Amino acid sequence: MIRFLMKTNTSITVLGAGVSGLTTGIVLAENGYDVQIITKDLPHETTSAVAAAIWFPYEAYPEDKVSRWSSESFQVFEQLAKISESGVSFILFTAYLDTFEKPWWLEALPESHLLNDWEKSPVNEHHRGYKMNVPLMETPIYLKYLLRRFLIAGGDVSQKEINRLAELNSDQLIINCTGLGARYLFDDKHVFPIQGQVLKVEPDADISGISTEYPMGEHGDEMAYIIPRRDCIVLGGSARKHEFTMTPDEELTERIIKYCASFQPKIEGLNVLETTVGLRPGRSEIRVEKDPHLPVIHNYGHGGAGYTVSWGCAHEVLNILQNDLG
Repeated sequence: MIRFLMKTNTSITVLGAGVSGLTTGIVLAENGYDVQIITKDLPHETTSAVAAAIWFPYEAYPEDKVSRWSSESFQVFEQLAKISESGVSFILFTAYLDTFEKPWWLEALPESHLLNDWEKSPVNEHHRGYKMNVPLMETPIYLKYLLRRFLIAGGDVSQKEINRLAELNSDQLIINCTGLGARYLFDDKHVFPIQGQVLKVEPDADISGISTEYPMGEHGDEMAYIIPRRDCIVLGGSARKHEFTMTPDEELTERIIKYCASFQPKIEGLNVLETTVGLRPGRSEIRVEKDPHLPVIHNYGHGGAGYTVSWGCAHEVLNILQNDLG
């Protein structure tokens, strides 16, 4: 097991500038570390930029750790919502389940933010809805805020593709926030793509946020979710595991509109502004740990919960580093 014999002013390299890389960079830089981010894609080019970006633990495991990280992140988002330029706000959001069992993620939600635990579904009277007040991150604004905050904290960003660890300075500690890239850079075949397709339609004040915690239609990897933003409404979606293609599926687009309109019929009349496809970094368990053989702390495999666990995972990285130094 490698021990990090480092001082607070030792240089740290974070790989990746998605929400995980930026957040981790901020936490480390604001705690006195000299941090640089090296990234192939700038924040607005990453998978994080096309995410729905609402606080909701989705396709992320193990449940106990995800619950803790989600709870810690929620507390940070409550503070960020007080900063207008952060792009963080709170919206009403109803998650519909096809079971009467309480979902595990309720433990991470503050009681005061659960408004109703028996919301009637407009689609199926046997389905139960949980109406909540949860954080929403407007991705273009929020990612710019994170980048600016990282730079203000003294961080540095370099755009460069890293294909081998040998290309990096051997004296530096590496924080691996490469997401799906860990499959190649660290040969982790346990990380896999979860392809997600979303639509952006014109905004409408009458539309509220919802999601289904069960498959829609005949496809086991399609669901409905509606995320209202200031400049658009995000409609989804899909979660196709082990699918690498980035080309939008026109038939899926039509099904997404149909799924979402079954909950809120007005959706069908809204103009589609854009269709995007992203690859979530899936893994049987999120990996936040020290590498046993390399001077690396890993932070990847967040599935569909990258934003939701971002601050909790970043502080976990800090704790690993500080405990090792202690």
